[in-house]
Amino acid sequence: MSSSNQESPARRSGAQRAHGRTPPEGCEGEQAPPFRHEPYLDGLFTYCLSVLCDHDTATDVLADVLAVAERHPGRCPDESDRRAWLYALARWACLRRLAERQGTRRGARIARRAPEHAGAHRAPDDRPRDTAAHRRTELARLAWPEAAGTTPEQREALELAVRHRLGVPELAAVLGTPEAGARELLAGAACEVERTRAALAVVETGGCPSVSRLTGGGRLLLSTTLRAELVRHVDDCPRCRRLAERVDAASPWPGSCGVEAALPLVQAPRTAVRAALQRAGRGRGRPAPRFDRTGFPVDPRDRAARRDRLRARAVTTTVVATVVAAPVLALWAAHRGGPGTGEPAGADATRISAGEAELPPGRAGGAPMRAYENAGATGRTTGAPGFAGPSPSVSVEVISTGAPAAPGGPGAPGRLTVAASADGATTVLTLTASGGAPVHWRLSSDAPWLRASRTAGTLAPGDSARILITVDGASEPVGHWTARVGVDPGGAVVAVRGSGRPAPAGSEP
Repeated sequence: MSSSNQESPARRSGAQRAHGRTPPEGCEGEQAPPFRHEPYLDGLFTYCLSVLCDHDTATDVLADVLAVAERHPGRCPDESDRRAWLYALARWACLRRLAERQGTRRGARIARRAPEHAGAHRAPDDRPRDTAAHRRTELARLAWPEAAGTTPEQREALELAVRHRLGVPELAAVLGTPEAGARELLAGAACEVERTRAALAVVETGGCPSVSRLTGGGRLLLSTTLRAELVRHVDDCPRCRRLAERVDAASPWPGSCGVEAALPLVQAPRTAVRAALQRAGRGRGRPAPRFDRTGFPVDPRDRAARRDRLRARAVTTTVVATVVAAPVLALWAAHRGGPGTGEPAGADATRISAGEAELPPGRAGGAPMRAYENAGATGRTTGAPGFAGPSPSVSVEVISTGAPAAPGGPGAPGRLTVAASADGATTVLTLTASGGAPVHWRLSSDAPWLRASRTAGTLAPGDSARILITVDGASEPVGHWTARVGVDPGGAVVAVRGSGRPAPAGSEP
């Protein structure tokens, strides 16, 4: 079998980094032929292992992926898309296996497989103990403390983009989202990684007693809960916040560039994969994915969501954004409006922190407005982002400029210049700080169907912040609607007008 046509994808995938470090698992004189998708084998196994956290299950799922790829070679759109197609198959197989695990708890399967791993083919030595220790070591290599604050959706996108080196078009194809949605997901994840890196930099200095009490003064095992506490402490502690700002000053603007990290792959057990592939080939009636028109598998959990997306494509939302000025603040307080992205979200996930509670409630036309929900607390794991289809026309107008601005100067209060634009159904607010002092700002709204990428923060003079306001199609009202977004303090108001699903003409059968 010629392997010349696989060399270019191997260089792109990065999956060959771990290949060749371990001697062949079979007899040297009877070495088996290489797999057809050999350049991607380590990457695919690493992805399955990171999702399933079990070597045996990941091996079986990888065999299923290779079997499906062999049975449906014509579904691969193009040779340049082969890597993304294989990762999409791996994602489908992992989701199907997770669904089976939740439904049946795998009781019968574990009972059947127990003799195979209990020493039926092993010599009476310490090999099982060594194997278990080796597997724990490989799982530990998949840890990424800096990504502890990301949501499951963001973590999956980061793993595919950073560890597996998938580009944005490939990532969008694997996740089944538009490229703009994949790029936005990566940008939000990069912001959270930068926040965690700054918090870890504060921990490494060891100069704050509160941080020492949080970390226990020993080796730090950064869990999601501990990361949330550290980030909140950095927000509230002036000393730690200044240190974090110095770390941010030496780095690019959070989210403006990709995350750079050297993340290893785990070598696939080729002998075990080959045996599992033979078992998969003997199986009859094994489930196969449903493929879309591009040849990529459809998410097994996405049938209902797919119907909703098809229905949402018929909805045209026109957004009219109106803006106002308001005061400003610093980068690390920008997330104080609620729990950070990926932090534990319970019944109080939309609560406002104590610092924000002291601000006067925003008002639009005399009616009080609610604070935004944190857009990062969504429970969605697949499908397109929660906003409607692209808008054919967008207009922007200023309806309220808030309180008159004081003259600028070294001791003058801070000012906030607000610019608005629209990208499809997404309203983009750009806040630029000027004046002589930082000022805290907060967004509020009377519309529960609007979602903001950031709800509060602090901007120092000369800094800017970009806030995205999207429409949640699931809770969007029927027919034409008008919503207002307030920026406090300062009394700035942004009007957002759109059109949801048309009202039913009559009773449906």
